[in-house]
Amino acid sequence: MMSMIMASFLSAALLLLVPGILTEKSSIELVVVNSISNTPNKSYSTDVAFRGVLIGAMRRLQETTAGFNFTYTEDRNYGPFLVSVNGVAGNNTENPFWELLVQTGGNGTTIRPDVGIGCYIPEPNDRIILKFTEFVSGSHSVSGNSSNPGNLTAAKTSRLDSIELVVVNNISNTTNKTYSTDIAFRGVLIGAMRRLQTNSGFNFTYTEDPNYGPFLVSVNGVAGNNTEKTFWELLVQTGGNGTIIRPDVGIGCYIPKQNDRIILNFTKFTTNSASGSCTNPGVLLFLTKKIEDGR
Repeated sequence: MMSMIMASFLSAALLLLVPGILTEKSSIELVVVNSISNTPNKSYSTDVAFRGVLIGAMRRLQETTAGFNFTYTEDRNYGPFLVSVNGVAGNNTENPFWELLVQTGGNGTTIRPDVGIGCYIPEPNDRIILKFTEFVSGSHSVSGNSSNPGNLTAAKTSRLDSIELVVVNNISNTTNKTYSTDIAFRGVLIGAMRRLQTNSGFNFTYTEDPNYGPFLVSVNGVAGNNTEKTFWELLVQTGGNGTIIRPDVGIGCYIPKQNDRIILNFTKFTTNSASGSCTNPGVLLFLTKKIEDGR
């Protein structure tokens, strides 16, 4: 336990003492594969921000490369869902869709991530494969951890799980507010928050960061402030009464499990908020803001 705590503090110190790690970009390769028409593969190179999501790198590639383009829709349960690449689109009748695969380290094992383009965080030298293929039940699982948004949408998954959401103001020490809501099977947290917002006294606002996705701005009228370094932190108490963790992603990508207690904690940024892979979008934006301002 002590070694884990020390590792967290060391990671935090590293991020703050070496600001270049947050401004540098990593190179990734992106390959477009059409397994239905068997047209030649097309390969591209692009950059991704430190711990940035794949869709940010794809947008950057689209802006700088005339030969690459893509479209997507925002699924209310699963986030960005890839619709077309280079003019080739999926078809609900025949069930073809764009599947996300990743060859780790460029020449390593090819995996099927459990998230889509809006939440996958590429590692340096990853080979990203966008594969146009046909949905086949059993081949493209819709259970466990092998379900990305394309698979889930193609399979028309309808299962709902229940979660609890608690709003905590750590600065004004107002009374906590607790809500219950449903979330789609393997759906992202922001979808459950939108559902909750429609039928209760709960409300929230967010902005879309080009590198890190949805960034929570305010909850129930209380907003973060860059000058005072206040922000909404995402915490999760696993299984309702288990360990409290700080996820390494934000509301747009965290996938709650059944009976999770989601904690939206209004707090002030400290160096302990940043620790290695446990750096969520809110913390990363604070760190990059400090670098840009020279503080």
